[in-house]
Amino acid sequence: MTLEIKLTQKEIEALYIPKEITEDDVTAQNIASFDYYTGIRYAELLGLKQTTSFNDVSNGTHFIVCCGDVMVQVEPTDYPNITRRIF
Repeated sequence: MTLEIKLTQKEIEALYIPKEITEDDVTAQNIASFDYYTGIRYAELLGLKQTTSFNDVSNGTHFIVCCGDVMVQVEPTDYPNITRRIF
């Protein structure tokens, strides 16, 4: 027997907290960095696919693994309690 649980975006955000969020000062795009295993699970729950192109991450449909971290795009309003590192 398999138990399937559907989580909302806000529930996923409450369970999976990024290490940091970087904001591009030109585009205002926000990229969250997660520890590898946490990030992989976060990406799976959101249905994101792995890529090697940062442009795909910018579209919000993919994640990228860089230096052992999983990086995904988040909205500026996601994780309001985390101060953005301006890049």
